[in-house]
Parts: sequence; C-alpha cells; structure tokens
Amino acid sequence: MTSSVKNVVNFLRRIPKSHLVRNAVFVGATYATSEWVQQTVLGEKRDPTKVKRMAIWGFCFNGPGNYAWYKVLDKMLPGKSIKIALTKVFVEKLTMSPIWYAGFFIVHNIMEGKDDIFSEAKEKIIPTYLVGCTFWIPAQTLNFLFLPHVYRVAYVGIAGFIWANFLCFMKRHHVADLSRKLEYVSEE
Repeated sequence: MTSSVKNVVNFLRRIPKSHLVRNAVFVGATYATSEWVQQTVLGEKRDPTKVKRMAIWGFCFNGPGNYAWYKVLDKMLPGKSIKIALTKVFVEKLTMSPIWYAGFFIVHNIMEGKDDIFSEAKEKIIPTYLVGCTFWIPAQTLNFLFLPHVYRVAYVGIAGFIWANFLCFMKRHHVADLSRKLEYVSEE
C-alpha cells in the first residue's frame, strides 16, 4: 500500500463512528473533489480557495443538513413502497431543493465576500432547479426505494459528485451566457 493510501485509510479510521460525522466528511470531500475536477477539466489554474469553499459547503451545510432532512422525511413518511418513495421525492423537490440551491449560491457568495449575496441565487435558481429535477427525481426514487437511512447520505454523496460538478459549472457561468451558447449549438 502506498503512503498516500495509508494516510487516507488512517484518516478514515480516526473519523468518529457517528453516521452524521462520516456523512459530513464524505459529502465535504465529494464537493471539494468536484471543484478540483472542474479546475482540471477546464484547464484552470489551481485555486485551493474554491476547493475549500466547496468542502465547507459539503461538510458544514449539505452533509449534515441532508442527514437531518432524511431522518425527518423517514419519520414523516415511513416505508419503501413506490408510492412512499415518490412522495418523498416530490416533497423534497418542492421543499428542500429550492432551499439547498439558493443556499448554495448565497453561502458561497458570503464566503467570497460579495456585497450582493442574493443576485447569483436569483439568476441561477430556476435553471438549477429544473436541471436538478431531471437528475434528482430518478436518483432519489432509487434512494428512497432501496436504501436504509444510514446509507442515504453516502448514496446522495456519490450521485452528488455528478451534481456538484454541475453546481461548480453553474457557479462559473452566467445564465445568459449559457443560453447564448445553447442557442448557438442548436443552430448547427
């Protein structure tokens, strides 16, 4: 085993056996890795500050928040039937998703020290929500149908790696610019 793998294994062994803490660490790492992937794929200069902000979002907000949310949702809607799973998905899409998406942009703008912390959320929440529905409705249906509560945040973290890459993408672009690019592609 290489020394870097040993370091990761030793770090993971030291994480408390709390599902909350492990999920927070996992989601924080997932978001940080997504930002690093975006920087690599786009050929950008490494920006550890952006990576740290994504880690903070995942570790302090998204991981613990989703852990608590799924506990509440499972108490409100116990069971794993298709009807219950779809109800959970639509309750989440209509309640928590808009909060998470707005929170993502607002918290990042606070960490970036921007004066207007709401403008980016206003610009990007609707397109982010629409793409989120196409991605998360099938992903969460599988989650609620097949996984026990203790594995839900980890599953969402894995699916969230894909989603976090999308959020990193959205963070970098203005919606108007994306619309123009999409119009250009559709004309070809």
